[in-house]
Amino acid sequence: MKEIVSIHDRYRFEIKIDLLEYDKYNIEYYFFLPSSLNISHYTYDKSQFYSSIQRYIRYKNPEISVNSLFDLSNELSPFNRATTYLENLKTNPEDSFIAESAIDEMKLLGSIIKEEINRLYLEFEKTKGQNINDIFMTFSAVEESFEELKKKINSFAYPQRISNSLRYVDEYVNLLKIETFSNIIKNFKDFVSNENSDRIFKWLGKLKEYSNLEKYVLISEKNRDFFLYYRGLLKKFVSSCLFLKAEPSFNLYYHLVSGVASAVAMLFAIVVMIYAQVKYSVTSLVFVIIAVVSYVFKDRIKEFVKIAFSKGAGDYIYDRKIKITEPAHNIKIGYIKESFSILGINSIDKAIVDLRNKDNSDVIDEDAKSEVVLKYKKTIKLNHNIIGRYHTRRKRLVNILRFSIEDFIKHTDDAEVEYAFFSQDNSIDSFKVKKTYHLNLVVKYFNTSKDVFFDRYRIIFNRSGIMKVEKVF
Repeated sequence: MKEIVSIHDRYRFEIKIDLLEYDKYNIEYYFFLPSSLNISHYTYDKSQFYSSIQRYIRYKNPEISVNSLFDLSNELSPFNRATTYLENLKTNPEDSFIAESAIDEMKLLGSIIKEEINRLYLEFEKTKGQNINDIFMTFSAVEESFEELKKKINSFAYPQRISNSLRYVDEYVNLLKIETFSNIIKNFKDFVSNENSDRIFKWLGKLKEYSNLEKYVLISEKNRDFFLYYRGLLKKFVSSCLFLKAEPSFNLYYHLVSGVASAVAMLFAIVVMIYAQVKYSVTSLVFVIIAVVSYVFKDRIKEFVKIAFSKGAGDYIYDRKIKITEPAHNIKIGYIKESFSILGINSIDKAIVDLRNKDNSDVIDEDAKSEVVLKYKKTIKLNHNIIGRYHTRRKRLVNILRFSIEDFIKHTDDAEVEYAFFSQDNSIDSFKVKKTYHLNLVVKYFNTSKDVFFDRYRIIFNRSGIMKVEKVF
């Protein structure tokens, strides 16, 4: 199981897990937080935790190189498939399935090109610009192929949705080219020879001229507040061919447990009231006291029964169930079950605690750390047979979890404080020093073969946001 934990933005970190091998995944996340952050049963609940989470499940891009992407003999190429669907649409212009399939292939083409451009940029950084010719060749091949697609669409009266879709994909890819060349000049100017620098600026001039001709949106002084929003729309449009729908479904177990807990609590209250009515007058002080006490205990019994059920049937009781649907064919391919709880150290498996404390250096680490533990359990069930029935290329899935720490920073100290000390030259120096906090995340995986794997990460943050994410080996 391949996993990547990284900073997504100032207040969120991201966990990506490849879902390649198994039909079922059980994952438990243990968040070890300093108690000074004031997180407890009284200040933090399930609704706050779930509101801090964004989850996505999507296909990974098919592994198709740019060379084979535009190879006319490659039957798996989205470029070739889009061309075939466009030809078929000429004889079946009213067939919406063919039209949507052509659009889906164009989006997939743009998504694969986007990933290839990102790969080329990272390789440019790693090799100090040795792959610059690969970038030029790739951009030229992409340009020629999109010109061919545009000619094909303009040669027939296709539905407006077809031409608009290609326009958005082309605009996004054109923007990626401009951004790539701009970032190369801005960040890696020393890697680029004068000759290649001239070639890049010629390309940039041509791409900008093309954008103006097609009326594509480029950033300017006038639209800088709107530009990233529009760029985000283009990105989401192209990537939509990979994303699956995750929608909450009816949680029978949760409502059943709530119903049983309410029934037990109500039974207690009724029995006590019947006893009180038989024994005492309804106008007596004793009757009033018994009624109040039974009301108080009714709510406590309800919560106790819920907790007892949850502990005894932890594999079946969950907070919510989320249905995973493949949107193109509207078929259910699996589900996600989630549950959340706040734990004491004594109620956690020893293996989890040992991994959390593995890098403790001395008694100061053991005695000075007072922590609260949040547990988030997730089960992912997938039907790979159904996926394989509809897809020959989009089979590899990835689960993405983004978690916001904003609820954790409300009780943090200032991000920087002034620190004065007596230096070696007998003067008083002062520095701005950062006040940081550590969120230790222990992840436990178990798959269908009952193998158990553990990972641990340290998220370092302060009031200004996340500073660093590091894996603890």
